[in-house]
Amino acid sequence: MNPYNGHRSRHGAGNAGRFSPDIMKEIIDFLGIGEEDSILDLGGGDGFFSKGFLSVSKNVTLLDKVDSNFKELETMGINTIIGDMCKFHDREFDTVFMANVYHDAAYECHDSIRNNLRLIAKKNVAILDFKPDASGFGPPSWLRLSKQQVISDLVSSGFKLVREKDLEYHYLLIFEKSELR
Repeated sequence: MNPYNGHRSRHGAGNAGRFSPDIMKEIIDFLGIGEEDSILDLGGGDGFFSKGFLSVSKNVTLLDKVDSNFKELETMGINTIIGDMCKFHDREFDTVFMANVYHDAAYECHDSIRNNLRLIAKKNVAILDFKPDASGFGPPSWLRLSKQQVISDLVSSGFKLVREKDLEYHYLLIFEKSELR
C-alpha cells in the first residue's frame, strides 16, 4: 500500500487562515513581483495567493486539477487553467509560485516537475512549503522536504537560489533561472 495515497485530496479548504494579512503582504513584497510580470500560481487550489498577487500584478494565472473556484477567480481577473502541475509545460511565466505543493510534486513526479519548471519559468521559481519540524497542520512529517532538499532539486535543474526567508511554519525560497543549461 502506498502511504501517499490520497494526501493531496485531503489538503483541505486551502491556505486561508494560515497567513495573516501582514504575513501575506510580507510574502508578496519578498517575491518582488512587478506590475507587468506574469505569475503562475502552480497548484494554487482556492486561489488564496493568486488573489493576493492581484495587488501587484494584473497578469495572474492559477493552474490546478480542481476547478471548483475558477468562476469566482475569473470574475476577479485571475486567469485559470485546469491541469496537472506534473504535466503542464505549455506556456511561460515570469514567476512560477508554488505554495504548499512542492512536496507533493517531488513525490508524485520528481523528474517531470523539475523539467517543467525549467520550461515554464522565464525568470523565477518561488517555493513556499512546510518546514519539516513544524507541527499542528500540513502534510505528514514523512512527506515534508527540507530547504536543502528543495535547493538541491532546483539547483540541479538549472536554477540558483537568490533569496530565502523563514516564516513560523514555512520556508520561502526564490530561485532565478540560470542562463547556462
